[in-house]
Amino acid sequence: MSQHEKIHPKFLEAMEKLSAMTEEERLSDKNKDLFEQAMNYAPLDIQPKLVAIRRKYDELH
Repeated sequence: MSQHEKIHPKFLEAMEKLSAMTEEERLSDKNKDLFEQAMNYAPLDIQPKLVAIRRKYDELH
């Protein structure tokens, strides 16, 4: 099984959408649910990066 096959489809979907946005859009309230979806389905090696982004979001709101 390849690395890509281990990644949850909901994570891939959320990251695809988030990647197409500006940082301001990603950190907006309207995209909070999409970011939460990415957090919930993220592979363990990616979670620390998402936690750092969440801290930045929390500082803004």
